[in-house]
Amino acid sequence: MSTQPRVPTRQPVFFIPHGAGPCFFMDWSPRNTWDGMADFLRSVIGRLPEKPTAILLVSAHWRTQEFSVTAGSQPDLIYDYFGFPDHTYKLTYPAPGAPALAHRVSRLLVWAQQNTLEDSGRGFDHGMFIPNG
Repeated sequence: MSTQPRVPTRQPVFFIPHGAGPCFFMDWSPRNTWDGMADFLRSVIGRLPEKPTAILLVSAHWRTQEFSVTAGSQPDLIYDYFGFPDHTYKLTYPAPGAPALAHRVSRLLVWAQQNTLEDSGRGFDHGMFIPNG
């Protein structure tokens, strides 16, 4: 048995646009409007060298003076879109947060001389939960 530490697997980086508000949860014409994106998202796990233990997502949907890192263990959803059907404001996404990863990201930003806030009350905005639909 090897005594050498396990070297983390390098995972790819994806830029994933999130579409129009709660796009996967609405009726569209034509009906297959978002099928290509949905198929791509379903295929991502098969493209990875191994199953990730966490996902770091960067969202541009917050205006803050500094980088703000969602640091809660069970973030709520933030319905930061307007004018969509009522059922889209009842969506749930019980994904866990990753406070240890959030702290590490925050420390790396500080090391890079960026003002940073760890916000344990900040939830997941639609830039986070819509691509996971």
